[in-house]
Amino acid sequence: MTIYEDYEDWKNENIELINELIKMKSAIISRFSHVIAVTDYLYNEYMTKGSLEDYLENIFEHGFDYLHDHFVTISTILQKEYRGNLVGMNENAKTINLLLYVNDFQNELANEDDHKQSDLDKLSDFEQKVLEYIDKHQEVPDEMFGVLDDITFDIFDENYKGVNEIMYDVALELNLIEDNEGEAIDNVFGIKENEL
Repeated sequence: MTIYEDYEDWKNENIELINELIKMKSAIISRFSHVIAVTDYLYNEYMTKGSLEDYLENIFEHGFDYLHDHFVTISTILQKEYRGNLVGMNENAKTINLLLYVNDFQNELANEDDHKQSDLDKLSDFEQKVLEYIDKHQEVPDEMFGVLDDITFDIFDENYKGVNEIMYDVALELNLIEDNEGEAIDNVFGIKENEL
């Protein structure tokens, strides 16, 4: 099975959740809607041409891995913590997104050969605090984002770009989105108010 077949299977398994999040204009999916746009575009390019240039295939693989990991987290939280209640989970979108940001930083750090265990511990401790809010079905206070910024500024240099930011740049380069993060779902999925 190729990675493209894996992606097609993954998309078919998650299309209902993706579509429901899109209909809700959920912040949960808007934070990485450009990643979906890039992987879909590259998937379609592969299906049309039969191959991709190596660098594009690398982008596709990273985008798919990113989506897969995040949707495992989202689906697990939806089923375990919210018992399938998507509306209830969406009410805590800010908390879910903060958890996904923490996971992004944890994955980036774990992939660095020279990372410090103490830095991973800081992120893990913070993750536990966010999970407590998820357990209580509560939104995190806005200040928690500042706390994460403080932790990550001490760990990563000022030029750090994670997968999400890199994929945003790729989506811009491929002209898949306009440079307007505030309308991410509209830009990527073309949803108009009268279609909801």
